[in-house]
Amino acid sequence: MRLAPPVCLLLAGFLAGCGHVPLTSLPKLAKIDIRTTDLSQLRAGISLPADIRPLPGGVTMTIAALPKDGGRHERKVVLEEVRDATELASLPVLVAPGRYFTLFKLSSADVARLGAFREEMFVGPQQSGNRGSLSLGADKACRLGELSGKPITMTGYLRTSETQDYVLLMRDFDLTEAARAIDPKVDLATAIPACEPVVGLTGSRAVP
Repeated sequence: MRLAPPVCLLLAGFLAGCGHVPLTSLPKLAKIDIRTTDLSQLRAGISLPADIRPLPGGVTMTIAALPKDGGRHERKVVLEEVRDATELASLPVLVAPGRYFTLFKLSSADVARLGAFREEMFVGPQQSGNRGSLSLGADKACRLGELSGKPITMTGYLRTSETQDYVLLMRDFDLTEAARAIDPKVDLATAIPACEPVVGLTGSRAVP
């Protein structure tokens, strides 16, 4: 089950088609320049119901280059969970009671990989005028116990070197409704399997 359609963040000059992004967030997101943003500082936060947990490898980021002459080139990477206790302790309060918050970042290897791709696609006079897009997606999760029948909602945040703080990408987006819009016959209990006894998400926070 794809937990949510990719959060659309079309950067480097235009923001469009991002129906789930709050209007109040667009001015801050518009400051992000995909060509120069410090990828090592990028953080993505996801808040889910406390009984739903994102699985390792389930949160991804895609950078796409849109050349002025047409075409599309992209790189997709899996984000890794932030486990640094000092960084987690300094987080603002981003999660409400009954929610589970997980923070993600790019690995150092992917920072280098995407940096090289970005330099190839956006640096130099021949690349001037090329546009870029960045999208975040979440498509793997598990559950603790049986599903309650209540909507499964996701709230997402993004922080970059330009925003400095966490910007709201979507609030209480109904994943159940989104999944059924794609497949009305989807079995949520199968699409979101029971969590293994040890999930390994030690860097996450739950608020009872």
